[in-house]
Amino acid sequence: MSRRWLVFLVLLVAGCGYGATDSPYRPPQSETGFTTDGAVLYARECAWCHGADGAGTRNGPNLDGELDGGAYTHFMVSSGRMPLGSPRVKAVRAPTPFTEEQISALIEHVEMFGGDGPTVPDPDPTGGSVSEGLRLFAANCAACHSSAGGGGTLTGGQVAPSLDNPEITPRQIAEAMLVGPGCANRDPACARGSGAMPNFDFTPAQVDDIVAYVGFLQQGGDHGGWSIGRSGPVAEGAVALIVGLGAMLAAGRWIGTRVGED
Repeated sequence: MSRRWLVFLVLLVAGCGYGATDSPYRPPQSETGFTTDGAVLYARECAWCHGADGAGTRNGPNLDGELDGGAYTHFMVSSGRMPLGSPRVKAVRAPTPFTEEQISALIEHVEMFGGDGPTVPDPDPTGGSVSEGLRLFAANCAACHSSAGGGGTLTGGQVAPSLDNPEITPRQIAEAMLVGPGCANRDPACARGSGAMPNFDFTPAQVDDIVAYVGFLQQGGDHGGWSIGRSGPVAEGAVALIVGLGAMLAAGRWIGTRVGED
């Protein structure tokens, strides 16, 4: 065998070996059949990225960390962010392929991995204060989501989603505040590229207040005049400044014209 063929075979074997180590992933739903067995659902839809024991792989993070548990799992699955069609695409909100019974079964299975995160919350927006929720939201959330919940673009290519969406449930709002979806488990500061939303140490009463305020925003209906798309106080101030200055200039010109006529 010539040296050229020997080099070719070595490269071929090395390439196959690299491909094998890079392909534990399989797109979800590749096996059909309805089931409510959490272990089967996890093995079929989640283990290819997160590992059979939730320890993570090169394609997905671990599910046994300080923030992992029922709340995190419910948020990601019920909002359709998981499972992904590919480990290289971004997790975004979408219709979930699972029923509530299947989601509960997945949560029960993932909680067996030993994550220390909170369990699925049960917020009560009817018991919350909209005015107190506004105060808490303005102090902790408005910098990213805007005071009217319209969302916005952040630094590092991150985007804070709009909360003015009735499909976002009170439970998902509470879960997002408790676990900060997108942050790495051991990254409380949310380093560049790991996600933008931190987890907050709110009391259950404070969670109810914020959920009540976001629910108020989702109801729609703007009182007090033109909403300009709920674009926030900066745009509102700009409109007020332009309109106010324009009115003052028009009034000054009119007064000056009248004085000249006298």
